[in-house]
Amino acid sequence: MIALLERLLPLWTEPVDGRGDPEAAFGEVYADPVAVNGTEMSLTALVARARSLQQAFDQLGMDILDTVETPDRVVVAFEMRGRHVGPYASPLGTVAPTGRDIAIRTIDVLTAVDGLVTAIWVVADDLGLLRQLDAARLNGLRGTRQRRGPPHHLSDAVLPPVYGV
Repeated sequence: MIALLERLLPLWTEPVDGRGDPEAAFGEVYADPVAVNGTEMSLTALVARARSLQQAFDQLGMDILDTVETPDRVVVAFEMRGRHVGPYASPLGTVAPTGRDIAIRTIDVLTAVDGLVTAIWVVADDLGLLRQLDAARLNGLRGTRQRRGPPHHLSDAVLPPVYGV
């Protein structure tokens, strides 16, 4: 299963359009469709997602932090890094290029059948990425003074207007 990661990572870090047939390359690793967080995604959509990520972040790289393997699953914790050079389609809308370097930790749980990834559960620090891009901030966390009252919650987040939507 770890060999699966060796085939999978270059699909996301090496230029999608540098391949003769990107869908065929993704089809050697992913089922069509593949379930991503419970929603079916075609190979065409998966390739478009990789292309969008590569256009948003230059020098895209992934450092494996840890892996856990079972006969039909591999869990991989990794840090994705790059420089924000193009529009990034975030869960809150499009973020214009900032030129900032980013590092985001993610955990993927990959299910494989007959050597192909059939399902992925992705847990990514989207809020951390948006904070690195200065597209979101948390109130009450500046300085060293402790806040009185109830603990901070994600509902305390102050998010800017959604870009480009």
